[in-house]
Amino acid sequence: MDWFDAFEEVFASVDAYVRDHGHAPHEIVVSPTLYTWLADLLREESVLHGSDFVSDPLMLNTPHGSIRIVIDEMMNPFEVHPQ
Repeated sequence: MDWFDAFEEVFASVDAYVRDHGHAPHEIVVSPTLYTWLADLLREESVLHGSDFVSDPLMLNTPHGSIRIVIDEMMNPFEVHPQ
């Protein structure tokens, strides 16, 4: 199986959206599986940096600003759709 980096995929999708549209997306639509991976990574990051623990992050901080995370149960676990 190929290596899948959740953050790399999400950030690459956001960068492509910005390049194509000239502005950041309003939201990022992901599968429940990808959301779980992102939430786990964000919680680990907050603990490592001594920040307040976020139980269910709904916003993702990117170089283009904070973007809302939306879950779509019909999506493939590896799909990311900025909108």
